Amino acid sequence: MELNGKLNDEEELIKNSFDEYCEKNYVPYYEEYLRNRIFPRKIMKDLSELLLPSTISLDKDEKVDDVILGILSEEMGKYEFPLPAFLSIHFSKLLPYINDEAIREKYINQYLAGESIICGAYTEPGHGSDAYHIATEARKSGSDYILSGEKSFVSNPGISDIYMISARTGKGISILMADRSMDGLEPYEIENMAYLFRGEFGGIRMNNVKVPGTYLVGEENKGFKLLMDILSIQRVHVGLYAIGIAEGALNEAIEYAKMRKAFGMPISKFEAVSFRLAEDMAKIESIRTLAYKALAMENSGMDNSIESAAVKGYGCEVAFNAVSDALQTLGAAGYSKTSSMERKFRISRGFLLGDGTPDIQKLIISRKIFGRDFSP
Repeated sequence: MELNGKLNDEEELIKNSFDEYCEKNYVPYYEEYLRNRIFPRKIMKDLSELLLPSTISLDKDEKVDDVILGILSEEMGKYEFPLPAFLSIHFSKLLPYINDEAIREKYINQYLAGESIICGAYTEPGHGSDAYHIATEARKSGSDYILSGEKSFVSNPGISDIYMISARTGKGISILMADRSMDGLEPYEIENMAYLFRGEFGGIRMNNVKVPGTYLVGEENKGFKLLMDILSIQRVHVGLYAIGIAEGALNEAIEYAKMRKAFGMPISKFEAVSFRLAEDMAKIESIRTLAYKALAMENSGMDNSIESAAVKGYGCEVAFNAVSDALQTLGAAGYSKTSSMERKFRISRGFLLGDGTPDIQKLIISRKIFGRDFSP
């Protein structure tokens, strides 16, 4: 992507292919999926043919083009693409770190065939943003790990096939991959959360789950740094997904404001309406620029921790406020559950909670610019 936002030929092709797929195979059935609360697993199969080879490598040392992935993240937001499919792409970045070659290839190939949904299970009932001081334990028993604890308020648990789980292993944090078929693994839903598809949010109880040592992801006791590295760039993509939702909301509000009349003129003629949306558009464009800068820095191996935290923290606030303003433009009609705007409002609000709150992102930035000795 050039500085002026123009896509190169490869980026344009991937974007257009995804848009064409959504318009033909997703948008016409979206309302049906919502009515029946069905996660369409066929989407994973379709992605395997359309996108997945571009989003994961068999080699952890081979970089994925995060700018291309960012373009897809933004487009997924515009189409309100199912979060389990969107997040699985990013949770899959841990698959190449599985130490055992046979296990690694088995699950990567399974994922690339569109046969797997992945859950990233790091949050616990008593430990939200504090991903280090967790209670889940994995004690060694010969060559196996015995996994005990609970993860809650995580994405995809009810429909996932693979679980990436953080656990204490004595001297530090390790990441273990668990298969849904393992005894003692009990995923559950949190049905009163503002979700769209069955199994989208919930938790996992782990009752002495035996996980073979070959399912260790990365190094024992060094999983926390790996997790933070993965989450750092994932936050940019989450921010772009939120921005995509906001762009869709603003476009809808702009068309509505041109059509809706009050006092004998389109409401777009009133500065209270048009200036509000204009300000939102300016903020969104600023965040988009910062997001793609962060992704370009990632591709170049540069430190982008400040940019990533800013996109997730400030960007998701910008996105939510833009959706809120778009809903305000539609008035009572936008607040109805039959309105796509009400749905966008709920989805965008959730991004201020998951993958690190704005407060945590400010803490990350503060520690980066002041150092730990002079920051909160």
